[in-house]
Amino acid sequence: MKTTLLFTLLALFSTISLAQNSYQDVIYLKDGSIIRGIIVEQVPNRTLKIETADKNVFVYEMDEVERIRKEAIQESNKRESSGLKNGYRGIAEVGYGFAVGDYGLDRIMVNFVNGYQLNPHFFFGVGTGLRYYSEADNAMVVPFFADFRTYFMDRNFSPNIGIGIGYSFEASEGFEGLGLLFNPSVGVDFEVGNDLFMNVGMAYEMQRIEFEYYGRSTFENSGAISLNVGVLF
Repeated sequence: MKTTLLFTLLALFSTISLAQNSYQDVIYLKDGSIIRGIIVEQVPNRTLKIETADKNVFVYEMDEVERIRKEAIQESNKRESSGLKNGYRGIAEVGYGFAVGDYGLDRIMVNFVNGYQLNPHFFFGVGTGLRYYSEADNAMVVPFFADFRTYFMDRNFSPNIGIGIGYSFEASEGFEGLGLLFNPSVGVDFEVGNDLFMNVGMAYEMQRIEFEYYGRSTFENSGAISLNVGVLF
């Protein structure tokens, strides 16, 4: 009998604990603000203290409070701090570069990157892709590069900066020679599915290219500002 009662009490406490983890305190203020979290201290008819999911603590006078409710935590709120998870990550991007500078050339850009998410804030990978230059006799170029990215927030919506450094090779006629590839970028990642993210951003790409003028060859930096869209999986 005692054993049965003990197991019953344990089951009851477990159920209560799970239920509490699925609910949150919601304070509706008279100024229209809504604060969600856990009430950690309350002085009757005077003040209350609430801790939000990001560990911020707020104190309000009861005169400021319109009502207090207990509400179920929505799935989107549960995942609010679930940014990019550690482990393998692939990236596929497309973009169009608009020529800048004296030697700039428009280009269609495609990137495929394989790498490792070290933590929610740092990614390192290696990539390849394709560059198509319609202004240079439809020349096509294959780049190989290292890709570094930094994410500023551990959220399902995060601004980021990145840099790609590598070397390109001719895939068709059009250029006499190629060299260093340099590609800094800025963008925003946002979750569109279960651990599936989309990236929208801008980048500056500098490709070292050998140009020939009147029989004389010279290496110059061909620059472009690009608009990019990608998928992280």
